[in-house]
Formats: sequence, C-alpha cells, structure tokens
Amino acid sequence: MFGSIRVTLTLWYIGILAAILCVFSYVLYSNIASNFSTSIDERLVSQADGIAETVSTFWLAEWQAKHKSTLALQEKRLALLPRTLQREISKGRFKVFIERWAEETKILEIAGRPFRILQLNGEVIISHPSFDKLTRSLVIRSPYEQAKLGATFYQIFMKGSDRVRLVTRPVVEKGQVLYIVQVVTSLQEQDETLEGLRFWLYLLIPLTLIFASVIGWFLATLALRPVGKMTAQAERVSARQLHERLDVPRTRDELERLAKTFNEMLSRLERAFKRMRQFSAAASHELRTPLTILKGELEVALRKPRDLEEYRRVLATQLEAVNEIISIVEQLLALAHTEEGEGAVEWQKLNLGDLVRQVCQRWQKIIDDKKIHLEISQEKEVEVRGEKRLLERLVANLLDNAVKHTPGGGAVAFEIAERNHSACLVVKDTGPGISKEELPKIFDKFFSRAVSQGAEGSASGGVGLGLGLCRWIVEAHQGQIEVSSIEGQGAKFTVRLPKL
Repeated sequence: MFGSIRVTLTLWYIGILAAILCVFSYVLYSNIASNFSTSIDERLVSQADGIAETVSTFWLAEWQAKHKSTLALQEKRLALLPRTLQREISKGRFKVFIERWAEETKILEIAGRPFRILQLNGEVIISHPSFDKLTRSLVIRSPYEQAKLGATFYQIFMKGSDRVRLVTRPVVEKGQVLYIVQVVTSLQEQDETLEGLRFWLYLLIPLTLIFASVIGWFLATLALRPVGKMTAQAERVSARQLHERLDVPRTRDELERLAKTFNEMLSRLERAFKRMRQFSAAASHELRTPLTILKGELEVALRKPRDLEEYRRVLATQLEAVNEIISIVEQLLALAHTEEGEGAVEWQKLNLGDLVRQVCQRWQKIIDDKKIHLEISQEKEVEVRGEKRLLERLVANLLDNAVKHTPGGGAVAFEIAERNHSACLVVKDTGPGISKEELPKIFDKFFSRAVSQGAEGSASGGVGLGLGLCRWIVEAHQGQIEVSSIEGQGAKFTVRLPKL
C-alpha cells in the first residue's frame, strides 16, 4: 500500500494500537466519570436520608419526653409517629419544630454538605448558609411536583465555570410524603480530577504511539531483515547463475518456507533452462546430419543431367533422410510434452508379448536389411495396464537402440516373463557394449552414445533421445528400467512393469 512492507506493517501497528488506546481511554474515562457521579449522588442521598432520620429521632425524643405515661403508649409510638408528625405539619407547627431541631442539634454547623428543608409547597423552612452561597444566582426549576409523588430528583447547574449537583429527596413515611430535603455540592473537585485524567490521556496516548511506532519500526526491520537478504541474493540470480540458492533462515516460520519455496523454484528453473539448452543443442546437432545429406545429394543431382535411375536413387536417399528427420522431430516433441510426468496416461489392458511382436514386425525390413537375427521368447502370457502408444514407443526405442548398435550378422533377443509379481521385458544385443564412462549417463535425455563401425562400414552418432524417453515412459507406468553391459559383449536392458 505504501511501497514498503516495513512502512505498511508499522502504520497498521500504530493504527490498531491507536484505535485500542482510544477505545480503552474512552471506556476508562466514562467509567471513572460515571463512578464519580454515582458516588456523589449516593453520598448526597445518604446525607438527605441522614437528615430525615435525625429529624425523626429528634421528634421522637421530644414526644417521649412529653408522654412518659403508660407502657402501652410507649409500645404504640411507632404506629402513632407518622400521624402525629403529619398532625404537626398540618397544624403549621412543622417550621417551628425544624427551627428548634436545628438550634438544639447545631446541624447547620456540623452538616457535611449544604442542605435545606422545604415544605411540600416549596416554602423553605431552613437552609444551610453554604447552600445559598452555592445556589445564588441559579434559577432552580422546582421539582416539587415530582417530589410530592415520592421521586428523588437530580439536577446539575452551571455556576460560572463550575458545576453544582443538587439532589431533591422527599421524606416518605408509611407511603406519605411529609417534607422535602435538598442537598447540594460542588462538582469542582470531580471536574478537576477528570480534567487531570483527560490531560494525562491526551499526553500519554501520543507519546505511547510515538514510542510504539519506533518499536514497531524496529521489530518490522528485524523481522524483514532475512527478506532483504533474500532479495539481495535473488537479484544476483540470472540465467547464467541459476545454480545459486538463497540462504534458508532456521526460523521455522513463513520466511523459512519462502526461502525453501524460492530455492525449489530456482531448481525447477535451472532444470528447465538446462533442458532447453540441451534440447536446442540436440535438435541442432541431430538435424544437422540428415539436412547436410539432403543438401549434398541435391547439389550433386543438380550439377549435371542424370538418368532416371540416378534420380530415383537420389530421391530414395532424400526420402530416407526425411524419415530420419521426422523420427528425430517426433522424439524431440515427445520429450518436450512429457517432461516430469506431464501428459495423461490412458490406462488399458495390454498383452505385452503381442505388443512386442507387433512392433518387431514393423521393423522386420530394417532388421533383415542389416542381417540381424531377431529372437522373441515368452514363458507365458503377461498382461499389463498402460497406454499402448507409449509402450509401443518404449519397445521401438529399445529395438532401435539394439539394432543400431549391433553389427551385421549379430543378434537381438526379446524375453518376456513374469518375475517377482512384475511383468519383465529384457532386450539383449550382441553389439560392442557400453563403456563404464557412458553407463551412468545412458538414460540422460540428450546423451548420445557412440556407434561403432557398422557392418556396412559407416559410423554415426546415436540420436540421444530414445533411451531418455524410455525411462520417462517406464516411470509414467510406475515401473523401473535398468541396463547392464560388459564391453565387447553387448548390452542388456531390463524393464519391469506392474503386472495386471
């Protein structure tokens, strides 16, 4: 997104951390502010209830002092209390009682927070001096109608830059509202605490993000250092240096898997480039000989007029060269399209002996022309699962290799048998054999095995494609191919295929 993984990771890290810190700060601030407000309201309500309890206790004490009569009256005082106190209020003596209570209890001097007591009509009976000071110039919309219904009412007023919290608490006894107590307090201390909290949050969040960005950049750099090293190594790799490999970090993570995957890709590319160079070299080398023959024969034929027989001989030579070119091109294309097991194999049930005899029959003229003795031996019927076209090419290439390297008057033998629960095909020739140096390379796709002086006195190089194609065909059929040879005593190729 930003042209660099390091920058992208750092910005994502900072963005996510900023979102988390903002949410955390909002939740923290909201909870603290809510707890402050709840705590203050609970303390104000508690003080209002304490004042009402003090009034009731004072009245009870006066009542008991006046009525020291019988025990029965003493026991009934709780039932008579609400009616009696209501009687005092209804007779207009409640204000005098409250003033007497305030004077004797010194409540205005010891009260924790400013308060005042009102009658239900809103008339103020007694007021703490600090109450008037805090609420001076405030327009208080009277919540007396709600208070008459027994509901506690909470209000916040602004006085200059400070806030004031007012709680209107009705005093209820036996389901009847007697009077109202209002308690007020300044929220300045709470607001200053919350303002300090906001200051530290506004200060610490940016500092935390700056510090985290430095840490995130450092960690991203540290984590991506192997990537930078791999990038530098990858930049040095070219078509001429495909043998080089990346250093694999032993981190057991995605970077290690990336390095291994890249090295595997380089191995595949190296093999592909090698095959392409070998393919080009083999194609140019193998096609040069028949094309040279074509050109030479045509040049000779065109130098002077020839009789009909001479032209027929030239055309026959040209046809033979063209057939050789076609054979080379077919094998090159077969290798190009069947690399590394590519290409589907259409499995079918095949009789291995019949397939060998069909191929040998097509080669009979070449075998006869070279005066080679062909022998096919078979112990019993052997069936395999495979693709007929590919297995025919396998037999044809093995036969071509044997005939090509067997001098005139020699012998080529095919043996079809069942060994160790596998279909076994053995091809032997009486040629010069394979040298120890050539034997390990015999199945390389573009390795050309030298052909010794033939019966007709001509020498040529092998195509260098057929045995490589043989190995692929055998492996595509989940089989194995082996070669053994003693110089001067011919070669023996053994193919093992899964038996049906």
